Amino acid sequence: MKQIVKRGAAVLAAGVAMAGALAVSSPASAATTTTTCSDSVLISGLTTKACVEVTGTQARFYGTVGAPGIAEPGPGGVITPQRADVEVSGQVVGGLFLGSRRQPVSIWNNTVTVEGVTATAPCGSTVRAEVKLSQGPAGPGGPGFYGPTSVAVDVPVGC
Repeated sequence: MKQIVKRGAAVLAAGVAMAGALAVSSPASAATTTTTCSDSVLISGLTTKACVEVTGTQARFYGTVGAPGIAEPGPGGVITPQRADVEVSGQVVGGLFLGSRRQPVSIWNNTVTVEGVTATAPCGSTVRAEVKLSQGPAGPGGPGFYGPTSVAVDVPVGC
């Protein structure tokens, strides 16, 4: 009986040692993701933010555009959304342009996320997300814009 207990203890100890070795040799946890956004800026009546989401050296650029509050119907009870063309671009500060995307949006009591590009940035660099608004598509669309306006945020890329 003692032999069985000793052998069982030896097998158990070997299993614990193997599990410990596996735990030590397991890969490091995945890179963390950090999201940084600019302050909300009011551009032609629309709250606008530029954001960068960084995971390792991958940077995702996007922006948000929304109404700052509940809009009241216009003359005759007609609800007219604010229309804008939104361009989200990403670049390495002082260097490489990473790309951009443009999307027309229609805002009325909502917030829209406009996707830019996702790109690899050099280790240790700083990237900039920029969101530009300009007059939207033709047709009704609230007050006119006074030319393109933008907001940007700079974010360091770790190694």
